[in-house]
Amino acid sequence: MRRSALIFAASAISIVLAAGPTAAGQDPQEPGSSKPEPVFVRLSVYPTASLSRYDYNNDIDLYEVRTYVELRRGSQEGPPLTGAEVTVWAEKLDYVQDHYERRTVLDKGRLPAEIEVRIAYPGRPAIKERFPIPDWLVLTDPKPAILDPAEDLILRWQYGRFLAPVDISAYDFRSGKALFQKDNQAGPTAVIPAASLPPSTIIRIYVIQSWLYKRFLSGEAYARGSEVNVIPWSQVFVRTK
Repeated sequence: MRRSALIFAASAISIVLAAGPTAAGQDPQEPGSSKPEPVFVRLSVYPTASLSRYDYNNDIDLYEVRTYVELRRGSQEGPPLTGAEVTVWAEKLDYVQDHYERRTVLDKGRLPAEIEVRIAYPGRPAIKERFPIPDWLVLTDPKPAILDPAEDLILRWQYGRFLAPVDISAYDFRSGKALFQKDNQAGPTAVIPAASLPPSTIIRIYVIQSWLYKRFLSGEAYARGSEVNVIPWSQVFVRTK
């Protein structure tokens, strides 16, 4: 899932990540070899905390980093760069349509503070970088459960380091009908009125940070506009009586 598919309503406000080295980390280039053209890189990272998925009793407390890497020749408008070997924490990403992607399942008690990426392509030095994961966003309420739709549903969430506004969405997972939507919620809590909750169904609730963390990449390896985006989000599925 790329940003266009996952960021259901996130605002286009960004926080620039703390700058790293001014040049890309690359393997040494062979003597006498010609200088390769730069590659446009768009790295989208989603720290994902799922209290449950698809139903209230499925995939409990599943923590992942979902990584999507877009590579293009020469510029953002260039053709996709196929045939590259892209890894995150040494795990290979799959090429899907026009990008590379992978979901990496993590230990809830050992969430990483950074992501390690390597991009290798025949005939050019490999790019190796580490980028910070500034924070994790985790829903704390409601827990996966069967709920009474006659009562208001209280939502709570937390960050590991600091509080940022979130966009909240809830919909009927069976019918697809939207039940609740609120953007740029500043506090760590919100309420879905009982009048919005249908009986006898599955409801998906998710919160996604309204701001994305952005860092532009510099160095000879990168085409202009190359970037890293980190967007924390969290979800839960509940049933109603």
